[in-house]
Amino acid sequence: MRSLLRPILIGLTAISGVAIGSCSGNGPSLPSLPELIGTVSEAPIVGPPTEVYERIARGALACWFGASGPLKTGFMYHAEADPPGKGGKAEITIHERNRLSDNPKGAAVYKIAITPDNERTTLIFENLKLPEPMALAMEADARRWGAGGFGCADAQSGGWSENRGDNAAAPAIPKEGKKKHTPKGD
Repeated sequence: MRSLLRPILIGLTAISGVAIGSCSGNGPSLPSLPELIGTVSEAPIVGPPTEVYERIARGALACWFGASGPLKTGFMYHAEADPPGKGGKAEITIHERNRLSDNPKGAAVYKIAITPDNERTTLIFENLKLPEPMALAMEADARRWGAGGFGCADAQSGGWSENRGDNAAAPAIPKEGKKKHTPKGD
């Protein structure tokens, strides 16, 4: 048994010597990796615009407009999307909620344009009226969802907050004088 282990131990000793020698700069070296530039937010969104739109819409409706979403009470979600056969271009628009009008969709406050760009999809964000920290958190969410990520931004890390405090984009609208809205058929 001892005679079988001896060749194995000699082989392991030789291999470890080569490994140690290459670590000290005496052996062959690995090529250096290219320096990466840019940020995660600049990463390209891979996939057709229809799929990217679906991922962003799903995230926005769950996080921003979900049961405890920060935009649920004061804002409305509106989107227009072309079918894949027409390129799949889409635009998501967030509007202030206007409770005093027959049409509750008030002024646009934030837009996300989703456009085809060869094998990738380009996202263009336009903040029309939201506080900058809120708009930046929305952009980070949308980029993450567009790239296939999940989840809502953590309020503890500077993301969303359920209270309207500093993130309020519009003053709270009083409940008196509120008109009932009945949806109209197409």
